[in-house]
Amino acid sequence: MKLSGVIFDADGVLQHAGPFGTEDWVWSAQQHQDFVTGFYRGAAPETLADADAFTAACGQALAQAGWPHDAASYLERWTEGAVIPDPAMLEDVRRLRAAGVACYLGSNQDAFWAAHLETTLGYGALLDGLFISCRLGAAKPQAAFFEAMLTQIPFPREELIFFDDKAANVEAALACGLEARLFTDPARYLRDLEELYGLGA
Repeated sequence: MKLSGVIFDADGVLQHAGPFGTEDWVWSAQQHQDFVTGFYRGAAPETLADADAFTAACGQALAQAGWPHDAASYLERWTEGAVIPDPAMLEDVRRLRAAGVACYLGSNQDAFWAAHLETTLGYGALLDGLFISCRLGAAKPQAAFFEAMLTQIPFPREELIFFDDKAANVEAALACGLEARLFTDPARYLRDLEELYGLGA
């Protein structure tokens, strides 16, 4: 099988949950979790599609929830602690690209977090393309997400493989004609690349 490109999910594949919300910081861990869950539950689609609107809405929600400091301090801590890139996976992206295999991100994210991944975490420079739900107008596991992404990747879908840590997303990718595998850990991921394409570590 020919491999021209690998598409990675973000959360649970290229990056993992950080300590934010699991350690006491002004609010209890439960208060952080309740705020984040409630904010996303009540956020309008247009809020999630625009980073500035997201920031403004988050500030209003924090004030209503009784956050005792400015919203900027919360957002700074949130972006610093919510996710941690996996160094081994990022290094493997570099390995694949050096071998001539294009690497892409295929992720469900709002505009605020999309900008953070692209610039602060450096995925925009690291990867050959970022395909994010808020920009595509559809989210995994919708077929429209994959079809919109595939129209922008310059390789046949038969020459691509998609890794995601959610079975529903893997099944949806397979239904769209992509090779896809469930990501459980880096070792299993490397075995998949070796077995399918001879591209193990």
